[in-house]
Amino acid sequence: MIDVTIIVCIVILGAAALLSLWRIIVGPGVLDRVIAYDSAAICVIGMMVLLSIKWKSDLLVEIIMIFSLLGFMGTIAIVCYLNAAIPRQRAASKSWRERREKMKGDASKGSNSDKSEEEGIV
Repeated sequence: MIDVTIIVCIVILGAAALLSLWRIIVGPGVLDRVIAYDSAAICVIGMMVLLSIKWKSDLLVEIIMIFSLLGFMGTIAIVCYLNAAIPRQRAASKSWRERREKMKGDASKGSNSDKSEEEGIV
């Protein structure tokens, strides 16, 4: 019975990994692709854990640990890169500067309660 459950779980995780790979390819934005990459890595790790249980083997545990570390570090590296790259792109964008100035203008026209909160009066 446990073998059937493991196989069903592997199939479900495989389908989730394929959907994540589709999101990586088609994703509308970079952050969607980063989240899909992390999700695909977690699905693959889950499948490796299930295979390790099915085969009653401890050999895959080290590989699972290395793969999970690589998945985490890859996500962190991409986020650090985006953290540095996106503000430079926004600063160079004229339309972004115009939206920012418009938002600042709208914020200064706020109600008196907004001004009292800014001054620390509640």
